[in-house]
Amino acid sequence: MAGIIKFFILFFVIAIAVAILIKKASKPRYLKIAEMTNLPPELGVNKNLHLEKRVQKLEASLPSEFKERLKRRYLSEHPKATEAYFEACFYELKRFFIMCSLLNNVLMFSKKVDAIWHEMLMYTKEYEKFSSDLCGEHIHHAPNDTVTPDPHGRAWFDLLYAKLFAFTEFTPVAWGTFFQNPLHPGLLEELRTLSVEDLSRRYFRENVDQDTVHALLTEIKNEIERFKKENDPYKGLKLSPTAIDSAPILAGAMLYYSYHHFDEYEGHMGKLNPANNYSGNSTACGSSCRNDNHDSSCSGDGGGSSCGSSCGGGCGSS
Repeated sequence: MAGIIKFFILFFVIAIAVAILIKKASKPRYLKIAEMTNLPPELGVNKNLHLEKRVQKLEASLPSEFKERLKRRYLSEHPKATEAYFEACFYELKRFFIMCSLLNNVLMFSKKVDAIWHEMLMYTKEYEKFSSDLCGEHIHHAPNDTVTPDPHGRAWFDLLYAKLFAFTEFTPVAWGTFFQNPLHPGLLEELRTLSVEDLSRRYFRENVDQDTVHALLTEIKNEIERFKKENDPYKGLKLSPTAIDSAPILAGAMLYYSYHHFDEYEGHMGKLNPANNYSGNSTACGSSCRNDNHDSSCSGDGGGSSCGSSCGGGCGSS
């Protein structure tokens, strides 16, 4: 009798272990990546851009109690999500808010990240205080059902994101494939010919830290000037699509091939990083944060069109 009981206990333990293994093996890839991703401190900002105080201000604007309530709500509304997945998406949302606090217009290109923003809006008092503490006014998020491709908007987002933040393993999971679209020739001409002061007035908020803006725009302008005089510095180079340290190289390649080979951009980027599909994909989704009266839209989750919602009014003074 004792032997039979031991057999059933052993069988029960093995069955549970097998069930756990099957569950882990069947876990979606994006959840697995979230669990293995190391999230750098201070949002992984570029140390040359003097963003540390802005990150500290953001963190101070998001009390731990608010975050924990938000996490509980999000996980209850999204039962398939894990705590690690929430943390990775929330990390990317905080990066998005940093961009909103710097720029006049920021499109949201991620359904995953936007979903947490939607949950934040349910806490009206806490969200209003967060917006006011970080930006001096409400960061609006208004629905927009129009689907309008915006590959050039996505390219501008990709360049700025790559200049501001270090990529993590979860970054392309959250935002989709980067650098699929070339920068618009008109934007490149502005970046090349306009002064840092003029570009700052055109694209950045009035009260933004000018040291940050000057460092960011000077880096981009210097890169464009260098590329004007160089033969293709990326010819024959092959990058691993899974290497997160490839992002700065791909950002530079996007600038170079947008400037010199706009019409053949996909082919050149495809040779540099053949595992990614450079087909001019313009699917994305989310919201925008802007300080004018125009709305942008989004759809999908990865390229350069927008759908879902827009952020009218933006976040003003810092």
